[in-house]
Amino acid sequence: MDPRTPVLVGAAQRSHRDGGAEPIDMMVRAAEAALSDCSADLRSSLQSVRVVKGIWPYTDPGTLVAGQLGLDDVETALTQLGGNEAFDLVNRTAASIGAGELDAALICSAETMRTRRADKKAGRKSPYLAERDQAEPTETYGIDRELGDTTEFFAGTTVAANFYAMAETALRHRAGESIDAHRQHIAQMWATASLVAADNPHAWMREALAAEQIVTPGEANRMVASPYPKLMTSNINVDQAAAVIICSLETALDSGVPRDRIVFLHGGSKGHDVWETRNRWAFDESPALRIAGQAALETAGVSLDDIDLLDLYSCFPSAIQVAQRELGVPVDRVFTITGGLTFAGGPFNSYCMHSLARAVELLRVAPSSLALLSGNGGFFTKHSFVILGGTQPTTPFDVARPQAAIDAQPVRNEAETVPSTGVIDTYTVTYDRNGNPDRAIIAALDDTGSRTLTNSTDLSTIDALLGRDACGMTVTVAEGDKVPISTIN
Repeated sequence: MDPRTPVLVGAAQRSHRDGGAEPIDMMVRAAEAALSDCSADLRSSLQSVRVVKGIWPYTDPGTLVAGQLGLDDVETALTQLGGNEAFDLVNRTAASIGAGELDAALICSAETMRTRRADKKAGRKSPYLAERDQAEPTETYGIDRELGDTTEFFAGTTVAANFYAMAETALRHRAGESIDAHRQHIAQMWATASLVAADNPHAWMREALAAEQIVTPGEANRMVASPYPKLMTSNINVDQAAAVIICSLETALDSGVPRDRIVFLHGGSKGHDVWETRNRWAFDESPALRIAGQAALETAGVSLDDIDLLDLYSCFPSAIQVAQRELGVPVDRVFTITGGLTFAGGPFNSYCMHSLARAVELLRVAPSSLALLSGNGGFFTKHSFVILGGTQPTTPFDVARPQAAIDAQPVRNEAETVPSTGVIDTYTVTYDRNGNPDRAIIAALDDTGSRTLTNSTDLSTIDALLGRDACGMTVTVAEGDKVPISTIN
């Protein structure tokens, strides 16, 4: 086999439940565990410390991690924000190893939102380490671009729960399901995920929940955006970290890594949909997910039927259903190996590091298996895939970038002026923290098919949206302060 073949040789996850978590400390703990997991000394071989950017103030966290690990003269790298960035970083690192540009790298991530929230509630500042003046990583990876503009911000679609809830409404309408039947359907999906989490020793929530517990609003399960209660949203209230060691096969064998610790990278891909969600052809479609997913399979020389372990990015139920349709995944197939972002934990941009580490564990147990993992950044905006296996790949590792094919897909125009009426394309109703509906977000199409994002606080309009399938109904649209205002006729 090519000695430059990229392999994963160490993986670890850490959860901190006692408060007072600090991101660098958590990354260091995960990194030490990943180095130990190699069952060989890879520390001196590391040439790069690469970090998935998180919701913390560090500008060069890799240098701080390297210092605490006792690593000298290593390069550092930092990604942009996004749930896709971990796999983009893994694929980039594997490609560099395959090209002979790098022998071994540590990739790590951590989020400490549970601690931050507790500190804020207690009126204290969360602890962070000091950095040198004008600290900068050796490399910064990813596209630094806002996901949504002021129009979408004021309309409310740059809040992830709101956008994915609107995608959920579009999915329900497309399927022709009643509101109650569809809510039961997605609750059962999430109950399946909770069963997986119950069997995952690294999951944040390990209690298997029934669909009825998930779908029923209550004090601990308040409504967020219709049809989602809290137990159908990504769980960011966690302190979690993960790390992996990637190196060339030659480095692994020369360092004495046992063969049963080695997991091979078979292929990957990346791509992004239209940046502004109001320009998507449909809220419940993702050409980038479909095209990049198929490209990853083709790059690895496999089909979906060859995949044994599947982890689809599961921030909200609509993300899974869109991925199932775009990739051709049967709806009765288990879609997660972790339990997903509600139950395993949704540490912002860090989740995919946890699905990756879990895949390494499972592939060591079943080395003849293949795993397909997906990452999703933004609002079906940025997508990444990685394919792993316990046995050597049949083709050299490569990363597909089918952006030209994605850009050729149809998009929808934004209405140039506010129409007087529109047909409801999709919608959601948001709730305050007391569980009361407070605003409707409606995407309306004019007679040319152009889309306008509108809001409504009209109680009769909100009641109409919550009580029936309102897609296809006509709304009256008027100019508003920052967002057009709509009411159901």
